[in-house]
Amino acid sequence: MTLQPFRGNFTDIQTSLDCIQLDLVGPISPPSASGQRYFLTIFDQFNSYKITRFLKNKSDAFTEFIIVKNLIETSQERKIKRIVSDRGGKFMNKRFKEFTEQTGIQHTFSPAYTPKHNGFEERANRTILDKERCFLLTAKLPNQY
Repeated sequence: MTLQPFRGNFTDIQTSLDCIQLDLVGPISPPSASGQRYFLTIFDQFNSYKITRFLKNKSDAFTEFIIVKNLIETSQERKIKRIVSDRGGKFMNKRFKEFTEQTGIQHTFSPAYTPKHNGFEERANRTILDKERCFLLTAKLPNQY
């Protein structure tokens, strides 16, 4: 059952990359045929643009984020201003904190155990997982794919 919409306070978003949301999902069992057990989703709140990167290890999340950040900032000719993420260890570590401080990106966290505050991202993750299940069922493939 899907919950009712959350009516929280959100910052006014004027253009793309003003605010992106990050989330890391996994471990997913069974892993993909190529061994990927996690996925990182990056969601632009302005235009609802989503990027998903599949990862073998949780520790790959930072490197993949940097790759995607560079690609989208170059293609859009603007910088990310703010990141919203949950309080997962991959987003609250020293390396991520130093990176956001050096690049001038404001990093805010949703309160613990309140996925409603990161609702766009949580919904995007659910959609990805639902589509994946539908593809597997339709193709009659084993779960490992």
